[in-house]
Amino acid sequence: MDPTAFDNLKTVLEGAVYDADLQGRIAVVERRDLVDLARLFREYAISFRLNDAPDPLVVCTARLSLDFAELVNERLYHGRSGCRLAVVFTMPIRRSSVCALIEGTLRTIWGEERIIRQTLRFPFPHERGPYENEAVVEFARLIYEENAADLPEMVPYMVSSLEQLQLFAGQ
Repeated sequence: MDPTAFDNLKTVLEGAVYDADLQGRIAVVERRDLVDLARLFREYAISFRLNDAPDPLVVCTARLSLDFAELVNERLYHGRSGCRLAVVFTMPIRRSSVCALIEGTLRTIWGEERIIRQTLRFPFPHERGPYENEAVVEFARLIYEENAADLPEMVPYMVSSLEQLQLFAGQ
């Protein structure tokens, strides 16, 4: 059986991130390849940080996902199957006012048309922080196999985002 578009895109993304790791710019800290049989959902995620980053760390996770409808379209109907791509940055912050600076930085790097969502978490009852900030850059479209060449080109944007966001970590 031929690999799915998801498998091919996953391989390209993983290779691009590991190339940056081999160059010494980043360090891969986690990798997940998940299949959710209850929801018929697939997700690949690879997380990394700057190789020489000071504490506290900012971590980037590139997350590729595929839902059942897209897989069925490809396998049964021989159509194009698309995946969702999200780039997630997690970092500790002390003040929620830093979120506006984080959003502005991500919009400058990734463009105004991207969807940027931030979520703050804190351990109860410490509502005044420190918070864990999760900033997600989403693309308002599916990524197809013919977009595979775009994935390696995104890695420098991810690294640049890590470098810029490191300035806000712990603030």
